Amino acid sequence: MPFKFDFFKKQRAEFKDPIHSVYQPIVDIATGDVIGYEALARSEKEMPAEMFRRSYEKGNVIPFDFHCLESAIKVLPELQEDQYLFLNIEPLTLEQAFSKGKEGEDFLKGLKSYAGKVVFELTEGVKKSDFAFIQRGVEFIRAFGYRFALDDIDDISAKTSQLASLKPDFLKIDLQLVQGIANNYLNQQIVREMVHLGRVNGSEMIAEGVEQQSDLNFIRNMGIRYAQGFFFAKPAKELIFLLQLPKE
Repeated sequence: MPFKFDFFKKQRAEFKDPIHSVYQPIVDIATGDVIGYEALARSEKEMPAEMFRRSYEKGNVIPFDFHCLESAIKVLPELQEDQYLFLNIEPLTLEQAFSKGKEGEDFLKGLKSYAGKVVFELTEGVKKSDFAFIQRGVEFIRAFGYRFALDDIDDISAKTSQLASLKPDFLKIDLQLVQGIANNYLNQQIVREMVHLGRVNGSEMIAEGVEQQSDLNFIRNMGIRYAQGFFFAKPAKELIFLLQLPKE
């Protein structure tokens, strides 16, 4: 393991249940090539949402977030050319830790040789956060050469448009809009507007939660380039380089 960080040693002792990372491929719809992986934190005893809920209750979400990041990055040396690793970070972590002299700066410097391969995903709570804080955090990350994505986009509200004005490298469409989209006119209209928003701001679109061929065909016809979901592969502890896709 080429990366070693010693953040929050005391708080780390509170994380009694070990966590590990799993990786879900993100796929170029046109070619079937794996262009990256989203790293997801897992525990044998708790669901991810419960782990983070408890960390917020205990006031140690930032140490826990870095605990998850440190687990996720171990696969960076395995990435092939032109592949990305998508790392989720909580808005509070972006706001309080990713600034000069803080743990986030050390983290970014420690991964500098992989900066071009890392995409930071801002989780859904970002829509409830102060825009100025998010903007500063994004500018700080980008100054080190990293990319960022907006995760779980599920509406076309004014806040979503404001966040999209930061010109994320990727906009990830929430699975609730994608699943069954081939037969859901309302979701089709929402996603069409999202695709337009992405084009205006120079962002690539990623459809999350693709499980059916019909939905895949529909988002492909809408001009969405990338997708992830059980149709392609479930999250796994090891990187999946070749996919066995169902025949149409």
